[in-house]
Amino acid sequence: MQLQKKIIISRLFDSNRAMTTFLFESATSVSLREHPDIIISDSWELSDEQRILVRAALDIWCGSGNVFLWELLNGLSHQNFSRLILALARCRDLKNQVSRFDPAYAEAEV
Repeated sequence: MQLQKKIIISRLFDSNRAMTTFLFESATSVSLREHPDIIISDSWELSDEQRILVRAALDIWCGSGNVFLWELLNGLSHQNFSRLILALARCRDLKNQVSRFDPAYAEAEV
């Protein structure tokens, strides 16, 4: 499931390799390069919109981005907001696929 999430996040970043490697150990790794709090702290050098995308990606990855809905509505361009909505839909589909194949996962989510 981590690889699928990384693909979703890469599409959220519009396949921007610099953004993907900012979050992950490498372009091919499925591990974060640092603890989410450190990644958020390091994001000061990014634009406001990029910081929002990083936090949204961390929320998708592990629930640690703590991005607010108002930030998404007011801080993202139309194109990035559209990519985020698509990423969220893909995550939901991924979760539904996993729960169909693993009854224990579905029970844990209830």
